[in-house]
Amino acid sequence: MKTSSVLMILFLMNSGILAGIVGTQFIGLLNPYIIGGVEVLLGISYYVHTVIRDVRNCFDVDIEL
Repeated sequence: MKTSSVLMILFLMNSGILAGIVGTQFIGLLNPYIIGGVEVLLGISYYVHTVIRDVRNCFDVDIEL
């Protein structure tokens, strides 16, 4: 394996660890109710999207003359 490949992999691993540490500290500062509320909103929006997509597919009619 080339030295540049090893250095690039180590660089990416270090960046991932650093991003994880910063992300953990940022999440620790947020209120858990806000995170839960966002999670509920995302779940509701996903459900609404699937219902709208299914209804749209039901009324998709091809007419051939």
